[in-house]
Order: sequence, then C-alpha cells, then structure tokens
Amino acid sequence: MPPLSVFSTRDAMMTAAARAIAEALRFGIATRGAACAALSGGTTPAPAYRALAHMPLPWKDVTFALVDERFVPNADAASNERLVRESLKEAFAAGAAFAPMFSGGTPAEAAAGADAAYKALQIDVAVMGMGNDGHTASWFPGAPELPALLDLGNPRTVVALTAPDAQPINDRLTLTRAALARADRLLLLITGTEKRVRLEAGGAPIDALFAPEMPPCEILYAP
Repeated sequence: MPPLSVFSTRDAMMTAAARAIAEALRFGIATRGAACAALSGGTTPAPAYRALAHMPLPWKDVTFALVDERFVPNADAASNERLVRESLKEAFAAGAAFAPMFSGGTPAEAAAGADAAYKALQIDVAVMGMGNDGHTASWFPGAPELPALLDLGNPRTVVALTAPDAQPINDRLTLTRAALARADRLLLLITGTEKRVRLEAGGAPIDALFAPEMPPCEILYAP
C-alpha cells in the first residue's frame, strides 16, 4: 500500500484533493488538448468537487466521467451523476462535458452503451473512495462478477453487476480494473479511523488498486 498523506482536517484534505485533480486536468490539457477525470460518488468527495468547480481551468476542454453508478435515473437522490452535476455545476456551466453511465433499459444494456463511450476516454485522474467492507468503485466483496471486474485481461471498460451488500441499490455499473489500469493517476480519499484501519489491514478488493500493474495511487486521509 502506498503511504498516506495525512491531513489534520477534512477541509484541508478536500482542498488538497481539488488541487490534485486540477493539476491532473491541466497536465492532460497541456499534453493532449483535452482532459478527463473519472469521479466517484458518495458524500466523502463532494466538497472536493465543489472546490474544484471554482478553480480557473479551461472547462470546455474537460470531460467528467464516473468511476461507478447506481442503476437509478439521474434525477434520483442516489444517482452519482446527480451528485457530480450538482457539485460541479459551475464547471458544467462553463462548458465541461459529462459522460454518463446510466442510460435506461437493463443494467446490461446500459453497461454496453457506456462501455463503447468510455473506451474513447483517456482518464487523467480517477478519484476513488472505499467502503468499510473494503470495496472501491463498485467492486463489492460479495458480487459474483468480482473476479471478472478485477481481471486485468478483461476487455470491457464498463460492466453491470449485482452486489447483494450494496445498499440501498444492488444493481450497479462500474469501471473494471483493466479500465482504471489505463488511467494516468489514481487518487484515493479516505476519512475516519474505521476506514483507515480497514485500509491498513489490506486485502481484497481495495488492494487491487495498489498492484504493480496499476497507475500511481495517492492516498489522502483525514480523521
């Protein structure tokens, strides 16, 4: 596991996270003329996204994507797309683009549609989180699809899964580990003592982020 960058407050950690995302986006724009950040949902990273949205970037050159999504319409309170759009509303108003995962139909149909679109994205930075059970993205320990999700030889970028322990929404869409292996940089945000203990205990699925085949992963932690 990489070392932790420890912050005394969550506000300080979120400011550092926003700066790291902005740095990755600026580098992508400088080298390719465009940049992409894949973002996780949940309450933990939202303050970082709000801080990012107020930073001076050429937003028309930026695409935001998702690390994973609950299989709900984007108007649903549980939607990661909704959280990202609301947290980054200033960036979207300034011209940033968005690559959705949810598109209706069945989970498998939505995953197939997102897979084609996400294959065209070069992810400069993926912002990850971790649950108390050690899951990251929607790589849940009890999901029957987990071995395929973690297989670096998997040709898919986005897949559907049903995770019995993923509450309140069991049906999910998620990036595969093979897709994240093609990102330039990973940023893992951890808050609270319980999650730090779980992270340092190691084991699947979270340790899959730290394998030698994966991009560099920076871990930001605050109590």
